[in-house]
Amino acid sequence: VPSPTETVVTSENFRTVLHWQYPSVSETPRFIVEIKPYNLGYYKNVSTCMNTSAHFCDLSEEICDPYLSHWLRVKAVVGSQESEYVEANEFILQRHGKIGPSKLNLSRHGDKIVVDIYHP
Repeated sequence: VPSPTETVVTSENFRTVLHWQYPSVSETPRFIVEIKPYNLGYYKNVSTCMNTSAHFCDLSEEICDPYLSHWLRVKAVVGSQESEYVEANEFILQRHGKIGPSKLNLSRHGDKIVVDIYHP
């Protein structure tokens, strides 16, 4: 069974997602994602991404500490066969995460201008 390829982690406005590619196979592949936070020291299953058919996994609930290193890996399961795990690069939210611009709303109330700023 081939392993997933092109594993990449994206993070914008604290929504952190692991993406991967997988070749077409006759049977629908399922994927298992694991995460290893630095302070835990070992891999554990990501419960929301066990036997998923999607080619991505939302890790927003798993990665909370912005300064902690995390390692992620994914493997494919096709029928009763499994691929090797493929590990993504180390991910640190504070270093690799992106924060988009705030939303801004301007309105005039008589002789006053009101500026509303919405946190991303």
